[in-house]
Amino acid sequence: MSLGFNPMNMIKLIMNSKKMMKDFNVSSWNTKGEGLLQGGWILFDTDGIPRAAFQEDAKKRIPIDKIIEEAKMMSVSKK
Repeated sequence: MSLGFNPMNMIKLIMNSKKMMKDFNVSSWNTKGEGLLQGGWILFDTDGIPRAAFQEDAKKRIPIDKIIEEAKMMSVSKK
């Protein structure tokens, strides 16, 4: 369903959500969350040992160049 700027679609979304909550017997839900939950990248070698880790930052671009460089170094060192 595309919400767009149509208020009826928003109302339908809320009504469908309430119906689903009732159908699945949801009595409470988590409305308090991290909000800025961030992830990262972990590079493992073929033996499953972690070799490099990169933490993502919501304010910065992911360091894709460093990730590629590390992956290439891992492939060279394995040979």
